[in-house]
Amino acid sequence: MLVSVIIPVFNVEDYLPSCLDSVLSQTHREIEVILIDDGSTDSSGKICDEYALKDSRIKVIHKANSGVADARNAGIDAASGDYIAFIDSDDYTDQDYIGYLLGLCTANSSDLACCSHRVLNSGKESNYRFRKTDPGKYTGKSDVMKAFLTTRLLSVSVWGKLFKRKLFDNIRFPAGKTFYEDDSTMYRLVSESGSAVLGAEPKYVYRLHGESLIHKNTPDESLKLIDIMEDQLRLMEEHYPELVPYGKANIIMAVNHCVMKHAEYGLFHFGSKNRLKKYYREYEKFFLKGISYMPAKLFSVTAYISIPFAMRIYRLLHRVYRAEV
Repeated sequence: MLVSVIIPVFNVEDYLPSCLDSVLSQTHREIEVILIDDGSTDSSGKICDEYALKDSRIKVIHKANSGVADARNAGIDAASGDYIAFIDSDDYTDQDYIGYLLGLCTANSSDLACCSHRVLNSGKESNYRFRKTDPGKYTGKSDVMKAFLTTRLLSVSVWGKLFKRKLFDNIRFPAGKTFYEDDSTMYRLVSESGSAVLGAEPKYVYRLHGESLIHKNTPDESLKLIDIMEDQLRLMEEHYPELVPYGKANIIMAVNHCVMKHAEYGLFHFGSKNRLKKYYREYEKFFLKGISYMPAKLFSVTAYISIPFAMRIYRLLHRVYRAEV
């Protein structure tokens, strides 16, 4: 059974070989590897071409830079597999990554499968610790969506997952997006899934480094996550009314993220503060009943009382943490 592995590539010459080596060594051999060189200015494009000469399963698409969302869409359009997997070009996987996920899908007749992951930071790997995992099979769109909203193992990231190709018949990543493109897309894919299976084995390795996009997100960009969560809430209200409280809790998660991002930049006075206050007043109770860690709930309560005070506490704790590590 053919699996299309889609890998957007942009200026990752230091990490790309280890990513490709891990993909090409998969125990499930029936794969096509689609590399989308998104206008790289380093040697990443050349590395793609060199690997394509060594292995006929690799297809390379060179295109002008337009962001990871467009790159993934180009990969989807070129894919011919029964299933689709996404891997970030600075990450890598275990050799049985595809086989593990495909086995979960086929054994359970599922549209979607996911696994846990490890984090590589400063040369050391560690298992990612989830608040709530609940591995197993989920059947029916409502149960799958609830798993997405509550387990965290079925996360918003499209990596660490295997999708049936049909899920993308009417879904693409939002054109031009560089941040939160997964958040904009994953809940829609989940909504199309009649069944999902969550595996607990950590088969994917997420690499943290100084050039990771996670470090380049700005306060203005963080506001867009709230818009995405509002779109998600509208989907809940229309199709999953029993899950609306979880959607409201996710809005506060996004608001907390936005407040923290402004705190990191020292922006204590920003125009959207009143908008954020409104969300806290309206949805805070749903967040406090949710599955988030207690520190997140304490931060949220503090921000409910005073956003500037919560920002100052966050900056202080952030400086202490960085000093310790």
